[in-house]
Amino acid sequence: MYLIKRFFAILVLIIVLLTALFAWNSFLIWLDSAEPVNPQTSKETRSKVQWLSSTKPLTYTFSNQRTHSLRILSNAVFDQSVTLEQPVNYAIKYTLYNDKKEVIVDKVYHHASKLVNNSQDQQIKQIIENKQSLNVASGQSFYLPIKHYPQAKSLALTLIPEEKTIQGVVVRVHAKTPDQNVDPLNSWLKRPVDRRKRATDYLTMGENTLTNTEITNAMAFWWQKIAPQGIPGIDFKSDILYESLPYNVLTYDFSQQQHSLAAYYTKHGLCASITLDNSDRLNFTVSNDQETPSLIWYDKLQFEAPKVINYTLTDKENTYQTQPLEPGLITICSEQELLTQWRTESGTAILTSYAGSYLINAQEHAEFDVVPLSHLNLELRALETSQLNISLYDENHTQIERYSITIKGEISGFDRLIADNTQRQAVGMLTPYYLRTGKETKYVKITANNDVYVRLKSRLASFHYQRRIAHQPILTESTNGFYDIAAWYEQKARNHYDLSQRDLFVNIRTFAPPPDVEQTTTYYQSKELFNLLPLSNVALALSPNRYYEEQQPAEEFNFGLYDKNQAIPSASSNDNRLISRLNSNSAKELKTDDISFADQQQLVNEASVIYQNWYGHRPWVKQRLYQLVKNKPVKLSYDKKKRPISIVFKVFRAQSNEPVTLNISHSAKYKLGLTSEYSIAKQSFQLHNSELLKSFLIHPKKSQITSYPSVTLNLANDIETLQYVTLSSSETIWLSILEEYPMQEQKVRWWNNEL
Repeated sequence: MYLIKRFFAILVLIIVLLTALFAWNSFLIWLDSAEPVNPQTSKETRSKVQWLSSTKPLTYTFSNQRTHSLRILSNAVFDQSVTLEQPVNYAIKYTLYNDKKEVIVDKVYHHASKLVNNSQDQQIKQIIENKQSLNVASGQSFYLPIKHYPQAKSLALTLIPEEKTIQGVVVRVHAKTPDQNVDPLNSWLKRPVDRRKRATDYLTMGENTLTNTEITNAMAFWWQKIAPQGIPGIDFKSDILYESLPYNVLTYDFSQQQHSLAAYYTKHGLCASITLDNSDRLNFTVSNDQETPSLIWYDKLQFEAPKVINYTLTDKENTYQTQPLEPGLITICSEQELLTQWRTESGTAILTSYAGSYLINAQEHAEFDVVPLSHLNLELRALETSQLNISLYDENHTQIERYSITIKGEISGFDRLIADNTQRQAVGMLTPYYLRTGKETKYVKITANNDVYVRLKSRLASFHYQRRIAHQPILTESTNGFYDIAAWYEQKARNHYDLSQRDLFVNIRTFAPPPDVEQTTTYYQSKELFNLLPLSNVALALSPNRYYEEQQPAEEFNFGLYDKNQAIPSASSNDNRLISRLNSNSAKELKTDDISFADQQQLVNEASVIYQNWYGHRPWVKQRLYQLVKNKPVKLSYDKKKRPISIVFKVFRAQSNEPVTLNISHSAKYKLGLTSEYSIAKQSFQLHNSELLKSFLIHPKKSQITSYPSVTLNLANDIETLQYVTLSSSETIWLSILEEYPMQEQKVRWWNNEL
């Protein structure tokens, strides 16, 4: 009996131990399979995906009556050898069948992918398989318009791996089907605010710019996930949620062999350029077996002639580095097709500019809502001569104005259109037009008989335009709270959605061309300001010519450095003068025939520098300056018969080199209709001291002044009558004003000079 009791006790103990061991093992399995909770969990969505095979296609069936289009989303999975910056290519073969299993479409779509950075701001997707996180590429997608294939009933997808570094590709397929919502606007408002904000920010410039048409279209259809045949466990709800949230696409889809979108594409007749704001070296990379480009540096101020840039091969394969470069414009040209990648010496990528434009022609037009009394800037591009009509309408859709213009088709040597297959295409030269609208204008309609790319920007007359001007780099975004404010603001077409749906909204990559060489036939005259600004002084300022300007015969107000070995002429019929600087705060002017030979020798020995006006190269100009008191405006009046082409303001400041803000406005009667130029009524410029232009007052005790870059007010051809120009300064300054006229003034004054 005792043995039986012991046996049952041992049996119970064994059962308890086995139960505990099983529970402990289950707990360990659960713990091992659990995933960590992180702050992003509430923002992440989960979706089941299917591996795409290169031998056995995935087949999807769908209703061709309800399906408007199919969206195929794919993610490449890389092995460990792929780096973040290395693109990897793969392709998907897609085949559409009818209900009899007959092939309707059989094509291949290519993709280019990069590995997604694991940092929080760039982490887009993860694929978890066997509790391992795989290296996943950014999401790629392409669409199949089923409405073009009304007989299609099923879709087969097959992987075409193009590189060994791809471990595999996963896919999901969604069908665009009509939604049953009877009131799209109310349905939209019932969506969570964060969901609406993400969707609108992703698709447009913000929620306020989303039109009712776009909202209706967004609510009229829904993306439903469809399951491949023979694969269970499709998570439909998660994928519906996923389709409501946009995701970041780091690379682009293309339908044929791609060009890198980050690369600078050049060929014969098509160059690119880089604007260099600071002194630096540039590194560039070319593809294998490609010729290197031709590089030329341009001085943005045009004081120096263009220079050929030399470069050397670095330790990295196919990578070159330029010589040290000063700020300016660098053009990149090649005779053959060439793709180059550009970075600064520190490794910073050099970005490019884009201009969104609408393609209009005989079948398509663009309409823009405008604010009454606004000013419009039309940027037009065409490859062939085209006729455009610009019509203005009121709120009753009645045409109130209509203009017709003809633009010549001329290929741009720098700008290019980037197609959806990443190929670069020729685009026309930019042709601008300007129009001032009336108080009844509500929208404008633009039509054309041939292909024309249109971009419209607008502003109000009361808008302020301001920018900073400096001859040397400005290292801060703002100085003393002064920020650059653009003159024009881009407008979105009221039929933007319809145009973009038909791929008629495109991005044009723009590059700055080198500055033009302008051989002027006009003349500058110094404006007398004695009646407006009674306090004046005389200064000697360095005024170098632009490299392409012909050397004009020197006048008596032109001065150059005096050579001590050069004899000083005595009494002469010419007005020979010397300007000497004894130190930084003292300067005086003498006539050579008013001083003795001994005084001349003493002056030569004591002066730190002497300037003369009778021989050699004389880039220094003697000119009269007028004192403009801080915050005290001065008004320059003009009559109807004599109006300058432009007005140049030359600014100097005594005892300080801090920035100066110059406010310029004008009052005028403007021409009606379209014009090729535009005059901004109110402008502000913050001037930073120039290290290129030296100057000093010819004063025995207070000669030190600081030079600033000149400001030119162009009086464009849209002005019919100029009434007056008003000028004010944030600080007390010395000022010289030059007016540009087509004919030279007969009256000669020594303070007339050119800059």
